[in-house]
Amino acid sequence: PAPPRHCTAATRRPCTTMTSALCCVAGATTTARLLAPRRSPAVSRRCVAAAPTASIINNRSSNQSPAASAAASDGLKQSSPLPTPLHSRRAAAASLSLAAAALLQAVTNPSPARADTECTSCSNSNSSLQPGDREFLTAPSGARYTDIIKGEGPTPVRGQTVVLEWVGYTAGYQGKKIESSRQTDTPYTFVVGQGQAIAAFEEAVLGMKQGGMRRIEIPGELEEKLAYSRDAALRYNVGPVPTTFGGRRALDFVLDNNTLKDFNRTLLFDIRLSAIRK
Repeated sequence: PAPPRHCTAATRRPCTTMTSALCCVAGATTTARLLAPRRSPAVSRRCVAAAPTASIINNRSSNQSPAASAAASDGLKQSSPLPTPLHSRRAAAASLSLAAAALLQAVTNPSPARADTECTSCSNSNSSLQPGDREFLTAPSGARYTDIIKGEGPTPVRGQTVVLEWVGYTAGYQGKKIESSRQTDTPYTFVVGQGQAIAAFEEAVLGMKQGGMRRIEIPGELEEKLAYSRDAALRYNVGPVPTTFGGRRALDFVLDNNTLKDFNRTLLFDIRLSAIRK
């Protein structure tokens, strides 16, 4: 086919419109790039990219010698097309996608080496005792306790009603206060052995004397067994139940959040056996 009129071998003019598919001669394109630097980059890239195809066509229809055509083709090979903004954006998007996929894989599927190094004693205060701190003892249930004040009154038995002053904290996650009965002026009352209180409270009061104060640490891995259900519908079938919005929200958060580790659900309670009723 004949070359476009605006790009002839005689005038050696370069492509001046983006609608042209081919330049007339490969040599003309190369010369045009050197002699016409004011031409827009978009036009230059179009001419350079189209030149190899133009050379093949013109070798069949023009009087150029094979040696001249080869030299022209070699000259074009030395000048590579410039990357377009579209290609750059696509490359950047692909790199970001790969990085995001790698990060997601690392978070959702931790390596065995990392899993083996997860904290296994973070819920045990005995692992970080400071000079003067009281050491926790371990009850048969697995709960840990220490007596802050030893009472001098009687010890309750099953079937008796007890009155407790209590304060609780989400010790394994941010140490948020669940409630303080001193602040709300609502002591917690329950019948021992009737399943009205969380198991840790039931066990604790059976080893206390009236007037005593005991600190109870419920390990996160035993929280559901010794304290509150993970099922929100059954959670507050036992007490003590937080009466403030902030306290209930703090407790619900650590129990409902599936992204937390077991040790994050560790709870800490201070209870004082104020009275025993027949």
